[in-house]
Amino acid sequence: MPDKNPLARLEAYSDGIFAIASTLLVLEIKVPAVAPDAPLGELWRRLADLWPSYLAFVLSFGSILVMWVNHHNSLRILQRTSKPFLYANGLLLLTITFIPFPTAVLARYIDTRFAGVATASYAGYAVFTNFAYWIWAATMRGPVYLVRPDVPRAELTALERRTWAGVPAYLVTGIVAWWLPSVGLGLLVALWGFWIMLSVGSTVET
Repeated sequence: MPDKNPLARLEAYSDGIFAIASTLLVLEIKVPAVAPDAPLGELWRRLADLWPSYLAFVLSFGSILVMWVNHHNSLRILQRTSKPFLYANGLLLLTITFIPFPTAVLARYIDTRFAGVATASYAGYAVFTNFAYWIWAATMRGPVYLVRPDVPRAELTALERRTWAGVPAYLVTGIVAWWLPSVGLGLLVALWGFWIMLSVGSTVET
């Protein structure tokens, strides 16, 4: 029996992956161990020392949230799926499921002498994620055109340009982060805000 609503199945499966990846991020934040006879302020100090984990968690959760919003909005312009698109969606989800690892690396090393490597590797992960997003968007155009006829082709072109723009943006961020970790981290946060503004300003009906 043919699938009467392949887009619904695709979105449900994708949403599950996004939800699992988001949930796994919190596992990086470990409850600190404090001796029973330690002063009361010791627990506060240990909790405060976890700031790298808090920072990495918020950054990655926000990134997943922005990616999910863009994924959701982009599916609204489609009328069908294709095998290349389904595989491209799988590639995109593969990058999403990997995000807990660079998050853990960033949390562990951001306040050490390896901060440059940790931040650059996180930006490198973002390069591959944006490249996967670009492939995903490109398969909407061909080999089978998947976009609804009432959606202007310029909308798809804009989506492809936005997803491709992230590749050089994060590549530059990674290079900067290698030498100036704090600046690189600031650029990661700035790009996070930039993608939010783009998704809010999208003209796609949801």
